[in-house]
Formats: sequence, C-alpha cells, structure tokens
Amino acid sequence: MSNVDDLLDPLRFNNLGNFELTDVRSIGGGVFTEKNTLEHLKILDLVVKAYQSVHAPTFGRLIPNTQSIVSGNLNSVAFNKVLTPSKGQVIEVQAIDALANAAGTAIRIYIADATSGSRVLLYDGSSGALPNGIKVTFNSITPSILPLTIAYGQELIIETISSGSVDLDIQQMTILRQQ
Repeated sequence: MSNVDDLLDPLRFNNLGNFELTDVRSIGGGVFTEKNTLEHLKILDLVVKAYQSVHAPTFGRLIPNTQSIVSGNLNSVAFNKVLTPSKGQVIEVQAIDALANAAGTAIRIYIADATSGSRVLLYDGSSGALPNGIKVTFNSITPSILPLTIAYGQELIIETISSGSVDLDIQQMTILRQQ
C-alpha cells in the first residue's frame, strides 16, 4: 500500500451495517503485511475518533455548551417561521416566551414540514389574546408543548392573529441534540 486511500477506499462508501460476519473468512494471521500499514491504521483511527467526538458521545442527548436564545419581533398577521434547523441539526426548544406590545394579539404554534409546507397545530391560543405588556411563558401552559424537538426538515411556526396591529416579541431557549 503506497497510498492511504488504498486502505480507506473500501471503507469510505460503506456503512458498518453493510458488512456481515459471514463475510469474514479468517481472523488473525498476517492480515496487514504491507509496509506503512501501521501508519495507515493510525490515520484511520484518527478519522474514527474525530467522527465519534462529534456524533457518538451524545446519542441523541443534549450537546453541552450549544444553548442559545433566539429572539425576534413579529409585526404582521402571518405564519412566521421562527426556527428552522440547518442540514443535519436536531434542536430542542426548552422554553418560549412571548410579550405582546399591542393589544388583541393571539397566537397559534405549529410544527411544520419544511418541504411540503403542511403544519400540525401544537398550541391554539386563538380563543384569547395575549395580555398586553405581560410576558407569557409557554412552559406554564397545560398541557405543555415543551420541550419540543425539531429536526432538519421541520420548522417551528408561530401564527399571529389580530384584528388590529401586531407587535409581538418572541424569545426561545434552544440547545442542540445533533449538529
């Protein structure tokens, strides 16, 4: 093996699920007899460790130090996309606060399919307006919709409903489960 790709190419485009134990004909013996084999194995070991350092330790649990607060202002009657994960991301929304700066604003919260645009209603607050000037925390609403996990391909949408003007400050506490 004169090139590290000679060792890595057979593994590069195959998942471990594609390999079967019945394909292994013998174990032990002089398997790696080429010059520089140990050097190539060290490189492969580094690649595996780098992948594991990002993906394996979390196993779907929260990734430490990835929390953030996403804030914004909604100022029109519309379906507002407030959170859209990037490719490969899974985000957990741990808290949502809303502060209505104009009287008569009500909201609905949806989770949506980013591709088709279809939505599923999570919270319907259309029967009553948010109190003007008082911050509402959605952690205290029963039944609670939080924590909410949103994966790539989904969106968190807040629909603002009002017969007058809309001025709504939204704040979300999020943390990554996968990046």
